[in-house]
Amino acid sequence: MGSEGNVRLLRVFIHEAGSPLGASDLARLSEMTPAGTRKSLERLLDAGVVEAIGSGRALQYRLRSQWPLYKTLALLFDGEHEQYDSFVSSLKKALAGFTEIRSAWFDDAPMGSGEPVEMCVVADAKAVDWIGEELRTRLKDLEQAYDLIIEPRILTRADAPAPGPHAVFLVSMATDNSTRDPQPQLHALKDERSLRMAQEIVEMMRSDPALIARARHYLNQLLHDGQGMAIHAIAEWRQILESYSPRQLRQLLVSTSSRATRLRQSSPFFAVLSPEERDRLISAIEKGPDDKNPT
Repeated sequence: MGSEGNVRLLRVFIHEAGSPLGASDLARLSEMTPAGTRKSLERLLDAGVVEAIGSGRALQYRLRSQWPLYKTLALLFDGEHEQYDSFVSSLKKALAGFTEIRSAWFDDAPMGSGEPVEMCVVADAKAVDWIGEELRTRLKDLEQAYDLIIEPRILTRADAPAPGPHAVFLVSMATDNSTRDPQPQLHALKDERSLRMAQEIVEMMRSDPALIARARHYLNQLLHDGQGMAIHAIAEWRQILESYSPRQLRQLLVSTSSRATRLRQSSPFFAVLSPEERDRLISAIEKGPDDKNPT
């Protein structure tokens, strides 16, 4: 297929792009640099695999369904996808039965690349000393079956990093009562902050309508992977993004209704922002609405 970049883009077009995408979204979904994405797009365009739609800032790309190898390629990536799903399911089974594990995930599984799969496992402090050896024993058969190396990092809650925006959760435990803050005023502060975040998201959405498609794609991934306790909230958000107009969505995001307040606690938009967008968002929230320059 020419290069790793070509393969990444083809994978996005077949499994992740339900509609034409711009170069920036293709770069993000394929985890490539903008320059690398443009280079691979040029190759695929020249080969007649991909076609361009629109022009200027509205330029987008899609896979040509008339391409002679389209069906063959789809079957190839379907097989890859099935292997990936089987691998994730097997990992979940290997972790099952450990009541000491609070959560577990991996941010990337570069199957077939020769790179190890780094898995974060958050466990009770008293189990950290022994659970790693026991887990590695369970993972040996998986490593042989899928011809890769699995590197579990055993961590306590205090040591655990935040999962990445595309993390695949293998164990996702609900927060227990001991970690919930019983003080109503703190809940009010959280609600206020989530509303401020939603207001900034709405402004970002006005300048970048593709943010909605990014969030919808992210939710589809979560539903496909199965996210345990959060599955109902994920499904509700996906239904909203699929049925609401951009205007209705903006109104819901900043509404003070009980439903809107509840939904903001599981908003998918922050997870799909780029690091630069997140920095701008956090900076705007910290400044507060009164610190903004009038427009």
